[in-house]
Amino acid sequence: MNIPSYRPNYYSLDDITVTQERIPCRTTQDLYMMGFLDASEKSPNLSNNHTLELPLWAVLQQDERNPHFEAQIPDIYSAAYKEIYKADANYVELGALCKFYYELGMYLTRYDGTNSVAEMLHVTAQERMKGLKDLCQNVGNESLNVSSKFEFSERLLYNEGCKTNKMFDDWLQERQVHIKSTEIAVNLRKRKRSPDGETQEEQ
Repeated sequence: MNIPSYRPNYYSLDDITVTQERIPCRTTQDLYMMGFLDASEKSPNLSNNHTLELPLWAVLQQDERNPHFEAQIPDIYSAAYKEIYKADANYVELGALCKFYYELGMYLTRYDGTNSVAEMLHVTAQERMKGLKDLCQNVGNESLNVSSKFEFSERLLYNEGCKTNKMFDDWLQERQVHIKSTEIAVNLRKRKRSPDGETQEEQ
C-alpha cells in the first residue's frame, strides 16, 4: 500500500484532524478567567475538578510538570466497550463511534496507566482485520456503508484491498493487466556473459 504513515507528522492534515477530536478532561486546579472553555459554564472561572471537553491538541501542549487539565479516557475505550469488541468486533460500526478510533486511541495510551487501551486496540484490530479481508473480496457489496462501518485506517485498508483484489481478478481473467518486470530482472538483462566467461554490459 503506497500510503505513507502520517503519524506523528506535524504537517499532516490527517494527523491535525485527529488532534482536533475532543476528549473529556478535568481541571487539576482553579483556573481564573477560563470559564469560556466550557460553553455550559456560567461562571468566568473554572473550579478544581471541573469536567469539560477539550481538543486533544490543547491537552498535548500542556506542561507535564504543571498540567492544568487531566485527560480522561473516553467511554468508547472503556471496559464496557471492551466486552462488546470481544463478543464480535466485526459487527461494531467503528466509524460511527469514532472516525479516528485507532489514531486517537494511540494518542490516549499515554494517559492510560493500566495499559488497557493499547490492549483493546490490538485485540480489536486483530479481530476486525479478518472480516475486513473477507469484505475486500466482495467489491460489489453495495449495501455496505463504508463510512460508518470502518474508521479512518480501516477505510484506507479496505479501499486498497478492493483495488488489489480487482487487479488480481483481472490478471486471472487476462483483462489487459500488464505485469512489469522487477528491478532485479531488468538489471540482469542489461548484463551478458562473454564466451570467455567475463560479464559485459550491454550497449
